Formats: sequence, C-alpha cells, structure tokens
Amino acid sequence: MAISTVVFDLGGVVCRYRPELRLQALAGASGRTPEDVHRMLYGSGFIGETELGRWSADDIVAEAGERLGHRVGRADLESAWLASFQVDEEVLELVSRAAVRHRTAILTNNDLLLREALLHARPDLCDRFGDIVFSAEIRAVKPAAEAFRRALSIIKAEPSDVLFVDDSQTHVEGALSVGMSAVRFESVQQLTAELAKRGVLD
Repeated sequence: MAISTVVFDLGGVVCRYRPELRLQALAGASGRTPEDVHRMLYGSGFIGETELGRWSADDIVAEAGERLGHRVGRADLESAWLASFQVDEEVLELVSRAAVRHRTAILTNNDLLLREALLHARPDLCDRFGDIVFSAEIRAVKPAAEAFRRALSIIKAEPSDVLFVDDSQTHVEGALSVGMSAVRFESVQQLTAELAKRGVLD
C-alpha cells in the first residue's frame, strides 16, 4: 500500500540533539555543575518518569527546582529544555516537500514541559506537522509497540500507510514490529534518497 503519512522523530532527525547544552544551561541557572544536574535529573530517573507522562509541565518546573536545590524560573527551564534541540533546516525542507502530497507528524520520547516550550517558541516548526505526539501524552515510549499503536490512534493512520523516520535502529525496529515502514536517519542526503525511493518526494 502507498505511503500516506510520514512520521519523524524530533531529536536526532528534525532537530540535531545536543543534550549537553541543556545540562550546561541548567548548570548556569542553578549554580550546579553539568555533572550534578545530570545526576539529579537523569541519574535519579526523574527525566524518564517525565517522558512517561507522570509529571505535568507545572510539576516538572517545581520538581526540577526542588531536585536542583535552587528555584529555577519557568522561562529559564523552558529555554534550557529547548537548548538540546537545534532545528535542522535541511530536514525541515524535506518535511515541507513531503507535505505536498502526504500527511506529516512527529513522534518523540519527551515530556510535557518540552511540548509547551516547543509550541510557544517554535510555531514555525510545529506548523509543518499535522500532529506532534509526545510520549508523555500517550504514556508510552519508543520502542514499545504500545507507543506506536497509541500514536497511530492519534494520527488516525493505519500502520501500513505510515513511513517512520528515526535515528535509533531500536526505534526503527519497534515501528517495523507493528507493521509500519521505517527507515533509520543517517544524513539529509540519505533521507532524501529514501523518501524519493518510496514515492514521498516529487
């Protein structure tokens, strides 16, 4: 069956993912070292919980400050959360080309604070996609089959109609396991060729 919908990962595909930039920003805002920030937020399992939707955006703001031992303003936290994601304009151009004849969406393992920050700060990016699905919304993370099934329900697409693009081979295999077509992102040139081969680009 022909592809009708292309679903992209956020960090590592649509955006270059630089997690160290978030750590540096939070360190600067809290007076901690990047290593301390990583231990307090990531090593503690807190970030993993946020990606599963166990914390609202407001609660993330409060709890992050509590864990860092220093109240960090919401604007600073949103800025730090976004710092890890640097938009790849060449990939966005491919998204626009794909959107001429196909639906486009994002499926990302991320939390509700990033969702709010992204919608506020980058409407130009968000407007390129019909749906943006965060793992925190569906309470399941890639590569779990349930994450893909719940995302498909929101996107309103059948697995056989969807091409999924992710930089993680494990996530690609998760998509394949539920009947989606999938390709691992390696470079803009490689993705261009893969999309063209599947009839997504004119």
